[in-house]
Amino acid sequence: MDNEQYVTAVEETYRDRLGCTVDVLRLWSEDRWLPTIVSKLESADLIYVGGGNTKSMLAKWRELGVDRELRRLVSAGKPVGGLSAGAICWFRVGNSDWPQFEQVPNVLTARLDCLGLVDLVACPHTKNESFRLQEFKQMMATETGVGIGLDDCCAIQIRDSHYRLLSSRSEVGAHLIFRRGDELAHEFLPPHDDFRPLEELNRRHEG
Repeated sequence: MDNEQYVTAVEETYRDRLGCTVDVLRLWSEDRWLPTIVSKLESADLIYVGGGNTKSMLAKWRELGVDRELRRLVSAGKPVGGLSAGAICWFRVGNSDWPQFEQVPNVLTARLDCLGLVDLVACPHTKNESFRLQEFKQMMATETGVGIGLDDCCAIQIRDSHYRLLSSRSEVGAHLIFRRGDELAHEFLPPHDDFRPLEELNRRHEG
């Protein structure tokens, strides 16, 4: 939501350390008028989305029309990204921890329809949350298409129809999960600096 401690942390990192101009969309309090939202989004050189309750965030975006504006800006070439909720929201489906925010008994993660800008299923925190990779595999057992799980400190960068995997730690990478026939396959993908076709990932479950 409009977490001011989170805002302060982002400002300290991007403004104070990196010299960027930082503006913030406070969608639960101040910025609920679409023209104001559009003005802030259009004036940005890049859009960063933080972590939190992905389900609640996407619902708020859809309520205020933010999802439509983000799709329009991404189609026009605006760089976007983020971590955790801000990483998976761009994909077709995400493995999200929204049940923990809503205190659903005995449920840690669940499937969530996201913006659909990338035709993959995405899952964050597959390194630091011990339960995450196994729950992602269980979800992918009944999910169509290919899933990619990102270890903490690993990022997927997508440029047009190509991707690469970047990491700030040597021991982390990504996990490709997909169904091949009646079996669930799991491939570890190490980081790589070169851009490769996204279609190579989507073709995994066909081979």
